[in-house]
Amino acid sequence: MTFTITGINTGVIRHAQQFQALALKFKHQHNQASLIFIPALPLGDLYIYLEHRLYLQGQRNAKDKATFKTRQHVATQSLHHNIPELNQEQMLHADIRQRVTGFAPGEAKQQGSELIFTLQGENQLTVFLDDAQIALLISAISHAINNAGMHELSLRIASLLDFLPMYDTDMKDNGEMEYDTYQHPAWKIELFTHYLALVYHFTDENGQQQACGTLIKSRIRGDMKEAQAIAQRLLPFSPRLKKLEGKPCRISVATLASGKGLLSQQHGLRALYQLYQKTQQMPAKAE
Repeated sequence: MTFTITGINTGVIRHAQQFQALALKFKHQHNQASLIFIPALPLGDLYIYLEHRLYLQGQRNAKDKATFKTRQHVATQSLHHNIPELNQEQMLHADIRQRVTGFAPGEAKQQGSELIFTLQGENQLTVFLDDAQIALLISAISHAINNAGMHELSLRIASLLDFLPMYDTDMKDNGEMEYDTYQHPAWKIELFTHYLALVYHFTDENGQQQACGTLIKSRIRGDMKEAQAIAQRLLPFSPRLKKLEGKPCRISVATLASGKGLLSQQHGLRALYQLYQKTQQMPAKAE
């Protein structure tokens, strides 16, 4: 059964200053309510999908944007008048069966889409979120996290919304690569359109020229400034690239392919190495 959202409330559960879960309570038709608890990983997936829907809103023409803004105002007022009660006792006595173990979008429609939350024990909660409700939902989640002092979590989630890392590599002079692979569900890969190869050239502690690479999928098509910003934001979250934090690097970028489909691992890694070979002799320039 799919519930239509009529109200939203949020809170944060933490333990010893560590984020445990976002408490998200939906009020829906017939004045009923559902309470779920979302840990950091599925919360990040939810944010990525909501950000994608916001991006689609931004692609509308001026007339549609004006109409949507009016509809958004009405939806926001309605949500403000239907906030379900969420108190400390409800969060302290959270039922493990209300814990979210996974998120995925369901059917997308013209004015909104389904959000499917898989709960502990494999039960599911499916709600329909109108696009006009997204801005308030994001605001409510962000407000709860920031009020709980979880600013680092907010920054971490925000920095990983506009791209997906696919592979990280260390380049070897003998033509070999050591690499790590990121696993993503198909729905998430389909949110982005362009595969970009990025190579980081740097000098190690022995004065030798070295290189690392990463393959990402994003909405940008090789824009150097945006791609390099993503390259820097990726460093703290990549076990293989983390060693480059604070190091002067020259970053090279190439667009490999466009479309919703999946680029094969062989194609992606070969393209990364070709970009490395093409750019390794270029004059050093720290970024």
